[in-house]
Amino acid sequence: MNQPDLSPQQKRMNAIRNRIELAARDWGIHSDGGKLCLTAGTGEGNFLVATISDEAPIGESELVLSAPGDLIWLLETYDALAGRFRALRAELRRHAPQQQRREPKDYAAECAMKCAEPAFKVFLEECHGLAKPLTDDRAATKVRSILNIRSRSELNDDAAAAARWQELRNAFDAWRRRG
Repeated sequence: MNQPDLSPQQKRMNAIRNRIELAARDWGIHSDGGKLCLTAGTGEGNFLVATISDEAPIGESELVLSAPGDLIWLLETYDALAGRFRALRAELRRHAPQQQRREPKDYAAECAMKCAEPAFKVFLEECHGLAKPLTDDRAATKVRSILNIRSRSELNDDAAAAARWQELRNAFDAWRRRG
């Protein structure tokens, strides 16, 4: 199975992870005649990794000397947060049925828009006896009569009314394709 190409960010993250894996986990700082030294501890002992000049500004010196420990801490924190995010997302998917994740259809608004369409009014006139003049209000009254509802809001609250609306809308679409 083909793997998708990695993004530049993922490639960089992988490179950082590889460097951390290869590096020591025990870092230290000590002074050597006024110079600050960064050391790495391994099973074979402590090794001098970098020496900071005594002329280097304190902010830059602290950044460089703290970088190994900070980088390890940031990566571990990132991994923990990413793992927690994935677990929560999976939990939400398990507990939220497919129907609840979708935005509910606003059939009442859809019906109001259809009642304002000239072609829908002609459809109601030809197929359901809508009287002239073909106004939005007359179309809305006719639709309520056809669907046996008192208010278009029932289309969002009553599944049977919504199904009747969908049938009427499908009949309109079929009528329009014939014409």
